[in-house]
Amino acid sequence: MREELKKPRGKLQNIITFLCFKATPLSTRKLVKLVYLVDVYHYQMFGKRLTDVPFKHYLYGPWSPEIEKSLEELCEVGIIREESVETRDGNLASVPKPAVAQTVVKLPDNAIKVIEMVLTDFGTAAPGEVVEFTKETLPFLNTPFDDYIDFSRCDPIVAYAKEEGISVKQAATEDVVSNEFLVAKLQEADKSLREGRRLLTHDEVFGK
Repeated sequence: MREELKKPRGKLQNIITFLCFKATPLSTRKLVKLVYLVDVYHYQMFGKRLTDVPFKHYLYGPWSPEIEKSLEELCEVGIIREESVETRDGNLASVPKPAVAQTVVKLPDNAIKVIEMVLTDFGTAAPGEVVEFTKETLPFLNTPFDDYIDFSRCDPIVAYAKEEGISVKQAATEDVVSNEFLVAKLQEADKSLREGRRLLTHDEVFGK
């Protein structure tokens, strides 16, 4: 009798499973950051997050215990397994890997598109590189330490308005429009994402 195919349950488990099957190298820390970037990319492309996972601004970038909890659940049902691997600096890292040869991931087409974009940009990146990039994203930078991250800060116009202490309308119609360099950078950031290229960092849009 053929063994029943094990499948993830719920949106977050499906996203985690997709990433665990596709991203390499991977660690639990990198996995958390990849899920965060999926939400950032999705918000910039469609005006809303893909998940409802609460992320906090922590010292080592965006963090959420819900992702680790969902990962544990996937390990319990035998879809994912975790291995302890020694890093180059001698520390131990938890590495999530598929525990089955195949599974079925159910996510909307737009979600798959966004996840694949994140994997193209960061799937093969070192965990430390992904951590540093997430710390340069607008939502993270514009959220105080230990607060929950506000993803509406993905919008560079909104972020600029907050930085300058002006209204969003004023930023869009006066200050931004009158600054040709800034307009060009904002347009570049928007075009980059919509064409499936990588997300621009805060410094690349606003300068250091």
